[in-house]
Amino acid sequence: MDFFEVIKKRRSIRKFADRSIEKDKIETIIDAVMRAPSARNSRSSEFVIVSDPGMLSRLSVAKAGGAAFIKEAPLAIAVLADPQKSDLSIDNAAISAVYAQLAAEAMGLGSCWSHMRGNAHSDQQSTNEYLAGLLHFPKNLEVLCIIAIGYPDEEKAPYGRDELPADAVHWNKY
Repeated sequence: MDFFEVIKKRRSIRKFADRSIEKDKIETIIDAVMRAPSARNSRSSEFVIVSDPGMLSRLSVAKAGGAAFIKEAPLAIAVLADPQKSDLSIDNAAISAVYAQLAAEAMGLGSCWSHMRGNAHSDQQSTNEYLAGLLHFPKNLEVLCIIAIGYPDEEKAPYGRDELPADAVHWNKY
């Protein structure tokens, strides 16, 4: 698929077919996220790849709302930021997450970003604490998001040019 076709076609998919993702496609996505640019080449992003249904179910309740769809996905990637490696670790993690979504789209897979950073799992525990305990990553890392990935079980048309926020673009006239 042509790059601009991938950009136009990509939409958030929250319903996934009951179908596993081929290992080579997962490896291609992992390769893509590791190639994402980072500030000063700090490589401050880390990733936890999850395909176990029980673990996916536990990820889907990491925050109060907006993550239930993770349970139905055959694959999820927790995107982590290491603030000790870069003051721009969150930005770097966001770039990596988008690379995962674009790579998935290019291979006919759907994806959806579930934001985790700054959320609470319960009154006593942050989402980050919950996920660190569940996924066994060091406490100095911060989870930005979880990307759910799978074969789409819903169709969404690309946005038409007239649906894009043209008023968000400002031209510098000199």
